[in-house]
Amino acid sequence: MTITLKKQLKRFPKLIVFDLDYTLWPEWIDCTYGPPYKYNEETNSVIDKQKEELKLFEHTTRIISFIKSLPDTQIAIASRTHAPEWARKLLSLLRIPELDNITLLEAIDYMEIYPSSKIKHFKALSEKSGIPCHEMLFFDDEQRNREVAKLGVHFVLVDSRTGITPTQFENALDAFEKNAGRVGGVRF
Repeated sequence: MTITLKKQLKRFPKLIVFDLDYTLWPEWIDCTYGPPYKYNEETNSVIDKQKEELKLFEHTTRIISFIKSLPDTQIAIASRTHAPEWARKLLSLLRIPELDNITLLEAIDYMEIYPSSKIKHFKALSEKSGIPCHEMLFFDDEQRNREVAKLGVHFVLVDSRTGITPTQFENALDAFEKNAGRVGGVRF
């Protein structure tokens, strides 16, 4: 099943950025999910050293797949984790069935994964990608990270219990189009 937009949009973000913990998956990896990791192909999940299972939120792979179908939109990660190597390892194991089972890591164009302010993450993403912040859409579960709107980033607060839903994703794209060029980002 793929994401299908209810209305035709003319303008999409140039860069769609995701936090990791409680945005793409339902845990803080630096608190509980340490290596070694074992990938479970049947469930598209990772089992950690404590035999705990980490799966992506229900709609994560479909959303990533939809973004990859957009010709001029790239994907980035901005995560404040204290375990960046663990995050990269999980991204290299978890797969996107809708995209011939490539890994999440293969679908990502830019990553800023380290313990620091999201402001620093977005300045680095803009510098590396050449994409201005007002052309970025950011999904994160923490309200404090709305601070990136000062840079012009369009911020979307994610429910940490569900991750990004198709309806929320479509509403965010619609709001981005309506507010494109406006400093301060998307307002919900």
